Amino acid sequence: MMIDKLKYILLLFCLVLQGQIFAQTPDFTGTWLLNFEKSNLDKTDNLKGLTGQIFVIKQADNKFALKIYHLYGDKKKKIGFSMLADGKTRRLKVLFKGKLEQKESSMQVTMWRKNYLNSVSYKYGTNKNELVADEVFIGKPKDHHSIWVFDREIAK
Repeated sequence: MMIDKLKYILLLFCLVLQGQIFAQTPDFTGTWLLNFEKSNLDKTDNLKGLTGQIFVIKQADNKFALKIYHLYGDKKKKIGFSMLADGKTRRLKVLFKGKLEQKESSMQVTMWRKNYLNSVSYKYGTNKNELVADEVFIGKPKDHHSIWVFDREIAK
């Protein structure tokens, strides 16, 4: 009887452990709106006049596509890129090298070239409707560290 209980507990432990080992990384797919009040942005020249920012993320398996819209009043500037989350270095946007790494609860995007490094860790904030982008930038016009917080746009 005791051995049966022990086997059951061991089996249960193995199933729980297996679920944790094979748990998928978060899926950040959605439209995310910058929340200035929650963010901690290092003041740089490119933030002057910024009135908003929108992230549109599409994520499927290890494919990650990001479109960033910088809003300056009525003007909108778009940047976009796609990456595979396999940790391999690849050419990105002709001028950059980059890699995307999946972590247990986040994704790490790193892009670089001579005299330029931009590293951003994406993770959920207080819940799955809050995205935190922890950015470290080294290069011109100046080095900075910013915490961008985005709220998920909920379909109406």
